[in-house]
Amino acid sequence: MQKSISLLLLASFVALFVTGCGGTGPPPTSVPTEPTPTPVPPTATSVPAEPSTATPIPVEPTTPPAPETPEPAEETPVAPLEISSSAFEPGGEIPVQYSCDGENLSPRLEWSGVPEGTESLALLVDDPDSEPPGFVHWVVYSIPPTSAGLPEGVPAQAALPDGTLQGTNDFALFVGEGETFPGGAPINRIGYDGPCPGNKHRYVFTLYALDTVLDLQAEATMAEVSRAMEGLVLDEAELIAVYTPQR
Repeated sequence: MQKSISLLLLASFVALFVTGCGGTGPPPTSVPTEPTPTPVPPTATSVPAEPSTATPIPVEPTTPPAPETPEPAEETPVAPLEISSSAFEPGGEIPVQYSCDGENLSPRLEWSGVPEGTESLALLVDDPDSEPPGFVHWVVYSIPPTSAGLPEGVPAQAALPDGTLQGTNDFALFVGEGETFPGGAPINRIGYDGPCPGNKHRYVFTLYALDTVLDLQAEATMAEVSRAMEGLVLDEAELIAVYTPQR
């Protein structure tokens, strides 16, 4: 009896074992797994990479060569206006032939250094030692700017062939037409009349370079020429000489 019970228990045990390990039982319950996340592409707001911290090598700036300064061109000095005479030295004695004691000839005159822009020249000759000072001996104007001087013995004419005009001198105020000096030379009254002092006097020959041709007729006085020249003189030059009377 006891043996039959033992066999029955053994058979039940085997049946349970087969049932637990066999394929006829219900499938085991599966454990759910976590879903794999979808990768997100980077956007424009992504954090930029850290800049390089390498120290740059300084580059020396290239200095362009300084331009060469051209040497200033040497300016040709402009010669001043000058007047002279081959008949006498500056400050020297005027020879008798150019006076009332001689032939009453006008002396030869030369000039140079006429400035650019000159349209005409004028020449005034007076005696600063007379009473009253400034007795007029010669008035010449509208001289062409290309002229280099006046010859000896300029004729006592109001107008010369090159357009030069001559004015009246102060002898015309005191002497009638056709009269002569004590030495026998005619008194011109127009153009040149030479020194005729009672003692030694100075005579001033002043040349003017003008920027226009004076609007004057022939036979103008020194005062008229001086007024017409105001503000028109580009340059001027002086020649001074003396005369001692021979009588």
